[in-house]
Amino acid sequence: EKQRTGAPYPKIIRMFVSRGVPGIMAGAVPWGVLLGSSKGLFFGLGKACGDNVLPPSIQGKARAVSLGGFAGAFQGVGIAPFLLASTRVNQAIAQGNTQATSLSYSFTILGNVIRKEGMQAVTRGMGTNAFKRALDWVVRFYIRETLCDPIRERRSKGLKPGEKVKLTDIDKLWTSLAAGGISVYVSTPLDRLLPLLQQRDSTKTTMELFKEQFKGGLPKLYAGAVARSAHAALHVCFLMFVGDKIKQMIK
Repeated sequence: EKQRTGAPYPKIIRMFVSRGVPGIMAGAVPWGVLLGSSKGLFFGLGKACGDNVLPPSIQGKARAVSLGGFAGAFQGVGIAPFLLASTRVNQAIAQGNTQATSLSYSFTILGNVIRKEGMQAVTRGMGTNAFKRALDWVVRFYIRETLCDPIRERRSKGLKPGEKVKLTDIDKLWTSLAAGGISVYVSTPLDRLLPLLQQRDSTKTTMELFKEQFKGGLPKLYAGAVARSAHAALHVCFLMFVGDKIKQMIK
């Protein structure tokens, strides 16, 4: 909403509160739930595929960053239909459609889009989303590994040959939060572009829409970046830190 209107945060919060619970939660069921669960699923699938494809000679930071690219691209393709449905619900609300806050509207939106616009509508913005997610995770893994490098170097002194440096939970937690928060400022232009591509009345080319984002200068381009940064920090922390903890528990 901040990206769309540029309104101050207090005004946006008051607007959401005025809609009540149905307005605030519009699109959360089922698309928000599906987005949240499928992000981790496709991320893990992409990372596993990348681990099998990459040669053993690629290790350390290079391997981590490469796996981030694989995971992000898989995630971008897999969640595109759910993201499209969520975007269309929010677009309908912004246009004053009072029915858009109902569960029935949310559940039927994707079927209606396919019936009226064809299957190609589901793939609208998919390439951009895959590239954006790959870029996101390449940057996030690079930042995290860069922050961890001096920690490993400092703790490696005095270790026995063959002994590996172990990062503490605190190390993993703050580096994951930082990686997510900082990465937003790299991919925000693409983050603004994607909803425009997925809107029903999107007739402009990707390049035309991309150029329009730069007309208002950096303030317009990075509108909503603070909120996005907080969201991305928590999201990355969950996938990197909490995900690793769950993986260790399963093992």
